[in-house]
Amino acid sequence: MVLLSEELRDYRARRQEMDRQGAYFLGAITEEEAEKFSKTLLVMATERAGRPQEPIRVFVTSGGGSMGAGFAIIEMMNRMRTEYDVRILTIVNGYAYSMGAIIFQAGDRRVMGPYSTMMLHGAAWAVTGQDNQVFRDLAKLSRMYRTLVGELFAQRTGRQDARWWERYIYSGRDKYLSAQECLRLGLADEVTERVAWRPT
Repeated sequence: MVLLSEELRDYRARRQEMDRQGAYFLGAITEEEAEKFSKTLLVMATERAGRPQEPIRVFVTSGGGSMGAGFAIIEMMNRMRTEYDVRILTIVNGYAYSMGAIIFQAGDRRVMGPYSTMMLHGAAWAVTGQDNQVFRDLAKLSRMYRTLVGELFAQRTGRQDARWWERYIYSGRDKYLSAQECLRLGLADEVTERVAWRPT
């Protein structure tokens, strides 16, 4: 019991230090994660209001998740920029797949590690409801999200238009991209250099 209490204190101390440093680690994208991210980002933004030279860093190691939760995260990032004049860096640490790759595009500066990868694909859906309504709702929601994603990628890359990105992402298959491929496509602003290994 004492050991558990010490571990909990250590965790809280690390979490407070991460908040102070302006670092957030984003994994699976769920409704709960979106809520936690939004609350933490608000704290970080208020502490850095009007100081864009002290950016918030969002480290993305994500296999994706909920579209709705992902866009809630993006909206919160945009709101904090507008209301508190903060700068937000997104950094892929390993991999950013599906919705993780979309959130990565919302950073003011997008950085990938040399070993990092990205994956883009169409959304998978799980819906319930009456036959005569559920398919119409799904079609409408799918069109809406495809448009949002296409517009975001066109805006952030500055290459091709939204319709091109819709066709590219929603081609019906998974597209895995290396960090250098992302750089060439305008999906990343920087790829960090590989560290030279030093013999021991």
